[in-house]
Amino acid sequence: MNRTCFAIVVAFLVATPLAASAQTGTGERWFVSVNGAYRVDASEFRDRVTFLASAEEGRFESLYPGKSGPMTDLAGGVQIGPRLAVGLGVSRYHRSAPATLVASVPHPFFFNQLRTVSGEVAGLTRDELGIHVQARGVFPMSERVTISLFGGPSYFAVSQDLVTDFAYADAYPYDEATFRSAGTAKGSQSAAGINAGGDVAVFFTRRAGIGLSVQFARANVELPSANGGTTRIQAGGVSTGAGLRLRF
Repeated sequence: MNRTCFAIVVAFLVATPLAASAQTGTGERWFVSVNGAYRVDASEFRDRVTFLASAEEGRFESLYPGKSGPMTDLAGGVQIGPRLAVGLGVSRYHRSAPATLVASVPHPFFFNQLRTVSGEVAGLTRDELGIHVQARGVFPMSERVTISLFGGPSYFAVSQDLVTDFAYADAYPYDEATFRSAGTAKGSQSAAGINAGGDVAVFFTRRAGIGLSVQFARANVELPSANGGTTRIQAGGVSTGAGLRLRF
């Protein structure tokens, strides 16, 4: 956890007791939600790399498709007014998906006669940890039903396996080449972003119930490219979740 993330968490921890002390009236002020969630959308991205072979420049492009999948989502906070609360959410998304590699490889005998090589690089993992600071509007519909709308800044830490190079096979007269294997390395970076969403909770007792939530969170993360520059990944996306709601 770097200094930006640490500052967000410390600010929340300092503000929460002060907010709680400012709350007047009776009733449950603290809330916790525990969701089993699902990432509805995930953005694809590409990484383009150039290399030198047979005294000529070649290139390859790796396409990393977006992939929906399950994730975890936790949130908690305190109500500081009749219709206002502050909270902190944590989400984690992990998936493994192949990348498609397409390369143009120079001919060993002829200039400007590039050969196309393509293949699939399997087992590439992506891990996202999101921390979401949230201001919440709280709207009780009845004693049992509460609707909340929330939003605020987010912080994402992303780790992604990236294709760094590849090997190919060819034989005389070298007019064709075939994909053999690829080298990979893990890139990690973090960035700030935003989040917004809503939650509907139905309480079966005074303190416990279930709920359904929808959340959008996004940050643009620059990961190191094998070309010496960076490649941009859009962390986050739209997710839905359902699970336990507690208040006390």
